[in-house]
Amino acid sequence: MRIKRLVMVVASVSLILGLSGLVVVRTAASAQAAPTIKLSGGSPKPCSVKKGTITNNCSIHVKGSHWPTSSEVSVVECNANVVSGDPNACNSARAVGRSVGHSGRFAINGFTIALGAIGDGTCGSLTHPPKCYIQARVVQTGGGGETALASFTFTSSRTIFSENFSGPSLDSAWTVINRHGEYAQGETECNVPSAVSVANNVLSITTTAQSASCGDFNLDGSVRNPPTTYPYTTGDVQWKSFNFTYGTVSYRAKFPAQSTGTWPAIWFLGSNCQATNPKTADTGYASCPPIEHPGSAYREIDTTECYQSEWCQLALAQPSSFPVCLYPVDTNWHTYALTWTSNSISMSMDGQSTDCSFTSAHGYDIPSTPMFMLIQTQTGGSGGTPNDSQLPAVLQVSNVTVTQP
Repeated sequence: MRIKRLVMVVASVSLILGLSGLVVVRTAASAQAAPTIKLSGGSPKPCSVKKGTITNNCSIHVKGSHWPTSSEVSVVECNANVVSGDPNACNSARAVGRSVGHSGRFAINGFTIALGAIGDGTCGSLTHPPKCYIQARVVQTGGGGETALASFTFTSSRTIFSENFSGPSLDSAWTVINRHGEYAQGETECNVPSAVSVANNVLSITTTAQSASCGDFNLDGSVRNPPTTYPYTTGDVQWKSFNFTYGTVSYRAKFPAQSTGTWPAIWFLGSNCQATNPKTADTGYASCPPIEHPGSAYREIDTTECYQSEWCQLALAQPSSFPVCLYPVDTNWHTYALTWTSNSISMSMDGQSTDCSFTSAHGYDIPSTPMFMLIQTQTGGSGGTPNDSQLPAVLQVSNVTVTQP
């Protein structure tokens, strides 16, 4: 993460119900409390597309406080036109479940949606990204007709990156960084490979009050800043070559306590810094543009960054500022998700909105070029001095998934 001018943001946020593509429609006929519909079940994400077929054990749960005495919920598979992506332009559809009742709760469990083989012209087309939809509706029956009460359309996604840290060490998708932190921020740590470990499907980055000597390097391997002794060792990893533009990235993570005084973060940096960052954290070097410079192509999104009183925040680099939005993080395991589109970024935690987002409609410059992930803990500088009595401190991550619609 880079030095920031902290600009507190009250972001304009739309209601997010935990799944990308979930749309709840309330009809004008009902003046009662609107029912809600939630799609759940399956792993790593309910009803996600993998190799052209949805195979997860999906469930529909419907809740409402004022249901008519004769209501039902049904689920329909809809393989939409893959070119237009229009959920109403279905070329095939079939009912996959139905539940009738009037207790205010309905459930259809254990159904499977089969979307066709890759390249068959429906979902999973080789020439177009999958555009598959599951539609559900709640209707009031009787009197010779049906009245819609609520509905949603779930848009499937495709997984473009998945990591569950199943090996004894990081695989080839990652680079372990071995250098000093960012000099411009006055950091006091050496990033050392021994601070990075993988065991029991968990990546751990351990920060220790242990002195070490480190510097950084030029792209050709020559010394950029000579080694100097610093009081802390910690870890830093990044994607080696993978990067993406737009989509949803989710990760399950456990952050250290705020009282440790460390500076843990999971964040994203523009791919024009992907080659330089393992050598030096300096910006404005080689292909990595300068930060907070008008006209600069520097791009950064800090999805979960925690330090001092800002525990934690979503931050977005702008050409001349670095606005942030705070949301609380404790020491328990949580699933965090960044949703990034052409006109907005937003954060959720455990399927619930953090009320943190930035949109182009509110004047923010949303990144439109590829970005890569970094997982690290820093010390010193903007992060303050660690509390040595509470070290070692550990940042842990158990999975990372990137999906696109």
